[in-house]
Amino acid sequence: MLIGREPETKIISRLKEKNLLSGSFLFFGDGQIGKFSFADELTAALENNPPVCGERLIIRPGESKIGIDEIRRAKDFLRRRPVMSAFRSVIIDSADKMTPEAQNAALKIVEEPPVRALIIFIAPNTDSLLPTLVSRLRKIYFPRVKESEIVSWLEEKGCDKKESERLAKLSFGRPGLALELMEGGKKMAKLPEIPKKFESAEEYDGFMKLCLGLLYNEKNKDYALLKKVLKRMELSSKFNVNKKLQIQSIPWTR
Repeated sequence: MLIGREPETKIISRLKEKNLLSGSFLFFGDGQIGKFSFADELTAALENNPPVCGERLIIRPGESKIGIDEIRRAKDFLRRRPVMSAFRSVIIDSADKMTPEAQNAALKIVEEPPVRALIIFIAPNTDSLLPTLVSRLRKIYFPRVKESEIVSWLEEKGCDKKESERLAKLSFGRPGLALELMEGGKKMAKLPEIPKKFESAEEYDGFMKLCLGLLYNEKNKDYALLKKVLKRMELSSKFNVNKKLQIQSIPWTR
C-alpha cells in the first residue's frame, strides 16, 4: 500500500492518459519515503500477466555498485518488444551507485530509447548522477510524508495510536523507517558515534535524522554530540563549495 503519494499518482495518470508514459524517469527524494514502492507498483500494474510474461526488470547494486554489465543486461532486456503488456520496464534502484561507465551506458539507452520501454532511475537527488544523464530524464520529486498520514498508516498495520505517534515523529516523514522501527521494535536509547567517514549524502542524512529523532524523543539526552556535528556542518559548508566534500569533511578531527 502506497502512503501519501496522491500527487505523484496524478502525474503518472496524466502521462498515461496522454500516452507519454514511455521513456525515462528519475524518481528522487530522501531514503525510505516510498520511491521504489511507487515504481514497483507502477510497473507491476503495467504487466497484464506478470507470472507468465516477466516484462519488467529490477536492477540493484551488487557489492555496493551497479556496473556496466548490469546496464547492458537492461539494454538487451528492453530491446525485446513486450508480448502481453503495454511496456517492458526497468527499475534501477539506488541509481546513484552506478559507476561512471554504467551511467554513460545508461545515457546511450536514454538517448535512443527502445519502443514501448519504460526506465525508472531511483536516486536521493539530481546531483547524484551525471548531469548529461539527468538532463535527459523526466524528474519526479518525492517529498516526505505528513506525520498524520504515517500515524494512520501504522494504526492500520496494528500499531496502537500512542506508539504510532511516537514512531511517526521519530521517522521524520519517512514511512519506511517508521515501519522498520515498528517491526523491529527498536528502542533507540543511545546516541551513535560520529562515523569516521560518510560514504554518501543519504548516509549522512540518515545519521543526522537519527540523532535529531533521539534528541526529540529523549529530552534528557546529552546535546554535545548534536552540537558538535552541527558545528562541523557549518564550518564545512563555509569552506567547501563541493557538496560531497562538505559531507566527507564533517567527521574530520584536528
